[in-house]
Amino acid sequence: MLKSNVLNKGDIIFQSLKEKCAFNDAVSHSGVVANMDEIITRINHVGLYVGNNRVIQACQTKGVVLQPVTDFLLAGCFNIIASIDNALLIKQALTRAMSYLGLPYNHSFHPNAEGLYCSQLITSVFKLEDNSDYFQLYPMNFKDLTTQQILPYWISYYHQLRQPIPQEVQGSHPQQLLRQTHLFKTIRLFTTQ
Repeated sequence: MLKSNVLNKGDIIFQSLKEKCAFNDAVSHSGVVANMDEIITRINHVGLYVGNNRVIQACQTKGVVLQPVTDFLLAGCFNIIASIDNALLIKQALTRAMSYLGLPYNHSFHPNAEGLYCSQLITSVFKLEDNSDYFQLYPMNFKDLTTQQILPYWISYYHQLRQPIPQEVQGSHPQQLLRQTHLFKTIRLFTTQ
């Protein structure tokens, strides 16, 4: 049952997924920066609340899909809701997001690859009037924060894809979006019980 939380259209839902798997673990580790809040270091997914009890997300198995909000929220160990204070930006983002339904998942994370990964969906739909990015992109990282070596998981992952690791290529990560706190009017923990 959801506890006394209210979601508004355009709310961005950051998640630490309950599903324990090497991919989710590697995504979490790839977003970590020094001196970051421990709760943020566990974020490894993000979706967008579009209203009518639905969330749009880009997921590995199905690509860009709509999901009932309850199912989405219950898939997380915890969810952090971030709200933007710009009605026009949100309206345009929601329209853009719905046009992406059915796109495949961007498994390579390369910016020009077909499809979208979860945080790429968010950065792609939130554009300013001049079509520039609302969220700042950053050089993607696939290294361990401590050793500064590419995480073994990503070496194997990209070997199987037969593609280069896009280390330092401009992109996004759920943790990196959430760290841009100045872009949100509110950020709050959403509890499920």
